[in-house]
Amino acid sequence: MANKTFGGYFPLELPPAGAHYYPRARAYHSARGALYHLLECVQPQRLWLPRLICQSVIDAVVAARIDIVWYRLTDDYLPLFAMPFEKEDCLLYVDYLGQGGEQKEKLSRMIPAHRIIFDHSQAFYQQQYPALANLYSPRKFFGVADGGFLQTQIELPFPEIQDRESLHHFAHLLVQHEHGTSAGYADFQQAESALNNITARKMSALTERILRSVDYERIRTVRERNYALLSESLGALNAFRFAEAPVTGPFCYPFFYPTKALRQALIARGVFVATYWHEVLERVEPDSVEANFVNYMIPLPCDQRYSEEDIQQLSEIVRSVVTDEAKE
Repeated sequence: MANKTFGGYFPLELPPAGAHYYPRARAYHSARGALYHLLECVQPQRLWLPRLICQSVIDAVVAARIDIVWYRLTDDYLPLFAMPFEKEDCLLYVDYLGQGGEQKEKLSRMIPAHRIIFDHSQAFYQQQYPALANLYSPRKFFGVADGGFLQTQIELPFPEIQDRESLHHFAHLLVQHEHGTSAGYADFQQAESALNNITARKMSALTERILRSVDYERIRTVRERNYALLSESLGALNAFRFAEAPVTGPFCYPFFYPTKALRQALIARGVFVATYWHEVLERVEPDSVEANFVNYMIPLPCDQRYSEEDIQQLSEIVRSVVTDEAKE
């Protein structure tokens, strides 16, 4: 039995600890660290990467000293193979905005599933597919500063080091409660920068404990409700082609509108939408699928922070901004 202390000060009050959403997954300091560890152990000849990818993934691949083969995306967000896929190659595919269920099934028929790495950073609730590995990034869905999960059937050595710095990167989560989101933004950026140190580390005890306290089913239900409300309100204005199957616990509501002015107009009205990923424009053609995604895809929030009334207000803002843009 582990030694237990009695008395003293109270810890942070959290709901009782349950199980992780993916109890068989390996818990890492970050998803990029998990990818780095996987590549170091598997050592594929080459890794096929989409041109539409965040820099942190590229950094993890470079750190693992794996050669990169870039692939374009078709209009349906499927890989376009410009050369043969060799048997010692691996391919990473991103489930973009959680809308890639059909694409993942098709891809698994195109190349061997055991050579595919599915990146579910934007699709936490999408269950694992038969593959070499499935990656998840819980901080993109829940209030934690770091953390990543790796689901794989192959034997990997456990990282020897556990992250001990996580507590220094939670400031923005506490400041937000006291002073609002804007006040914690500098601390948020600092926490994000701390993830740039790509190593194979176990998830911190703090992050793990918080994630064991999350009510995953409640959050999934709220996200799906808000997603449906946005779809009902904005669907007629939206040029995005959605997946036919329902999206489980959606990352966001993808709103595709072909004008660059829309994003800044929304931010000016207090709708702080992200850009995924601006650095991609440096390696793609201006009229490519990838460039259009970066320039015109607006990830509207539909997460557990928002009530039905909040979503109604958000819809009204988007409709108003779109109407103003159409007049100009």
